Amino acid sequence: MFTAAMAAEHGRFCVLTCSPGDEAYSLFGHTALRYVDEESGVDKVYNYGYFSFDTPNFVWRFIKGETDYMVGTIGYPIFEYDYTSRGSTVTLQTLNLSREEKERLVSLLNENLRPENREYRYNFLYNNCSNKAGNMVELALSAQQLPLEDRSEGITYRDILHEYTQSYPWLQFGIDYLLGTEADRPITPRQQMFAPEYLMYYTAHT
Repeated sequence: MFTAAMAAEHGRFCVLTCSPGDEAYSLFGHTALRYVDEESGVDKVYNYGYFSFDTPNFVWRFIKGETDYMVGTIGYPIFEYDYTSRGSTVTLQTLNLSREEKERLVSLLNENLRPENREYRYNFLYNNCSNKAGNMVELALSAQQLPLEDRSEGITYRDILHEYTQSYPWLQFGIDYLLGTEADRPITPRQQMFAPEYLMYYTAHT
């Protein structure tokens, strides 16, 4: 296992943002974290997006937030090929972390990778790949929370969801039906980051 002690000064963490795909589980895009150190040859991705396609009624369970996901690791070249081969772009944003912050982030990620911790109940608003990656980075930083400038004052969960489901009316209807009026309240920048491309924006502007 890659340990905190192996996190080199010249190694770097990146936020990976994959553009939306055509399947229900990929309509909102995807977020993962990459650690790369060319000198040691380490190049791995911490991915919170693993799930079983064999789950009965997967799309309905996904909409209801009743799907279990897992975190795992994979080599970056395989990760990149997997997403680019399906037509998604992969954007890399290098994080400006101190060595101590990188070590802390590795420790936090390794704790998540433990067999008893790696599975989590997925929710596409509150507990998804983007939430998980963003939370891990913030926990690794010295500051309690990063200051975020609101780019979309008054935006709601429903506004963002409709950006990505406008071409899929059946899915949009199902999500709207289940969310109710709670989805129409204005949300903070941190809440907006449930969507990978919003996390990418705030990462670039923080």
